[in-house]
Amino acid sequence: MHPELEIQHKFLYICINQDLLNMAHSSSEINLSPQEREFRDLVQHGDDFFRIELLRHARSWYKKALQMNMDTETVNQKIAACTKLLAFERKVVWILLALAAAIIVVFNFVI
Repeated sequence: MHPELEIQHKFLYICINQDLLNMAHSSSEINLSPQEREFRDLVQHGDDFFRIELLRHARSWYKKALQMNMDTETVNQKIAACTKLLAFERKVVWILLALAAAIIVVFNFVI
C-alpha cells in the first residue's frame, strides 16, 4: 500500500474510533466549559497524530492546547516527547544519509 494511503487509513481509523469514544463519553462532557472542551479536543487531535507517528502535526496541536494555559504540565510532557522522537528521527536520517554517501563513494571507486 502507498505510504500516504496508509497514513490516511490510519487517520480515518483513529477518527472513527474517536467518534465512538466521544459518543460514549458525552455524558462526562456535560460539566465541561467550552474552553475545557476546546482544550480537550486540541490535545485529542495531538494524541491522534502522535499515535500514527505524525510527530510534527502532533506537536503543533499540543502547542495550540498549551496556549490555553490548562494542564500545562501534561501538554509540556507531550511536546517534549514529540521533540525527543523528532530529534531521534533526525539523527537516524543523518546517519542513513552519511551511510548512503559512503556507499556511493566506495561504489564509484570500485567501478
